[in-house]
Amino acid sequence: IEPFLQQLTKTVLNRVSLPTQDSSADNHSGGVITRARHRGHVENAIAALTRFEQRSQEGYMAMDMAAEELRLAASELGRITGKVDVEDVLDVLFKDFCIGK
Repeated sequence: IEPFLQQLTKTVLNRVSLPTQDSSADNHSGGVITRARHRGHVENAIAALTRFEQRSQEGYMAMDMAAEELRLAASELGRITGKVDVEDVLDVLFKDFCIGK
């Protein structure tokens, strides 16, 4: 799992970090989050990735919990990019609306 985590970390950092003086702007693209909703989703994704990293270090028995944290992080990012699955829509419907009452 360690090589996977290292590559994942490298890839994520390459995609979200601002260019430095030592690197070309072509290799990095950074951005500023201007919407509170997006910021909340990014913060939730970071928290889930942090929990994923912790769980993945706990051994074989915690791998299913680590995978769930990774799924949660992907779901949070999907809410920004527009990639949302049916379960997400149903969660919002049942949480935010009173259906059948």
